[in-house]
Amino acid sequence: MNDDSSPAEKNTPTPRKRPLQERGIARYNTLLDAAHALLIEHELDEVGLYQVAKKAGVPPASAYHFFPTPGALLLALAERYHEEFRDLARKVDTRGVASWQALLKLRLDAAVRIYNDNPPIQKLFLGSHTTRELVQSEAGFNELLARRMLGFYEQFFHMPHIRDAERKFLVMLTLVDSVWSLSFTKHRTITPQFADEALAVAVSYCRTFLPEVIERRDVLEENGV
Repeated sequence: MNDDSSPAEKNTPTPRKRPLQERGIARYNTLLDAAHALLIEHELDEVGLYQVAKKAGVPPASAYHFFPTPGALLLALAERYHEEFRDLARKVDTRGVASWQALLKLRLDAAVRIYNDNPPIQKLFLGSHTTRELVQSEAGFNELLARRMLGFYEQFFHMPHIRDAERKFLVMLTLVDSVWSLSFTKHRTITPQFADEALAVAVSYCRTFLPEVIERRDVLEENGV
């Protein structure tokens, strides 16, 4: 996003004023809606707080009240986009899934659809970042996703004991993100070819700590095991 800050200022914390009253919440969300709309057509460094305020029909002073820096706005937008991924398991139809490899493919395919249906999400998460805080936020969110993915697998399969399981799932997600980011850099989207490459990387890495076959819990229960 357009910013006159010095390099040092770009690496400082970007506090946001989170609204508590209904009017403030509405204006806060209107500004995020405007930023999202602008990022559909523009790159991150082409959109500044003034443009966002104008798009939202909000006085610039109000935009700066909630988001003192462009980095603060990007971080708030990233947190909104995280919701798209937070309940990914709920969006995946697991009927007929017999293997962890197939379940992993369903999860990654669902994430690819979210990215490809939302150019601003691609730009924010798969493009180059300008603030350390945003990168740190992404790292923390990936840790949450890894923890939730492990929990999802433990509910679905009779998982073996895995040393440092959360860390391993985090590494897998980080590898996948790298392949998707490469696709976005080259093609401005996640192409089917790169989606397949990311899946191959994920499965190959998971095979270093998962057995090839893991029984589904419901099958074991049906058989009285």
